[in-house]
Amino acid sequence: MFILLKVCLLKSLIELRKMANLYFLIFKRFIFFALIQGFIFNNFNFLGSFNPYIALVFLLTFPIKTSKITFMIISFCFGFSLDLFSNSIGINTAACLTLAFSRSYVLNFVFGSFYDPYGTKVLKNYISESTYYQQFLYLISLILIHHSVLFLLESFSLKFLSLVIYKTLITSFLSILFCATTIYIMIKNEK
Repeated sequence: MFILLKVCLLKSLIELRKMANLYFLIFKRFIFFALIQGFIFNNFNFLGSFNPYIALVFLLTFPIKTSKITFMIISFCFGFSLDLFSNSIGINTAACLTLAFSRSYVLNFVFGSFYDPYGTKVLKNYISESTYYQQFLYLISLILIHHSVLFLLESFSLKFLSLVIYKTLITSFLSILFCATTIYIMIKNEK
């Protein structure tokens, strides 16, 4: 009986340590991507007014094993921190929350039966065991969702719909380029 209790306690401690390591990794990525977006990529100004959103890598690679509520709360905080850096009033927060809400649906649509809602697979498994088409579709879907919401709220009028579509497409292209490169580097360095 005592040995069984000891084994259960040991398993619990191992799981607790894994979760603590996971949340520490999330915290490090949160700080890193918020700062790099705020100080470097918000001042990028490609062709005068287009900034790639490399900070989306944080949301795109967020561990699936966390609950959806936790992911939404962290996405809210992340979007709010991006709003503080870019002097926008809740636009990034709304776009990040929309991305966080729709991510599980996009994962299910893109990866189908390969999608693991319980989070036992890591990012490296999704990339190595999926096709380039699935990887590209995942990136483009979530980035287009984020940018569409971001620029629609920024203009706050359908009168500028052609400008919103233009900004969404150009910024999405830049974001996909930078996000795909960053994710590829992260996978190479993942244990």
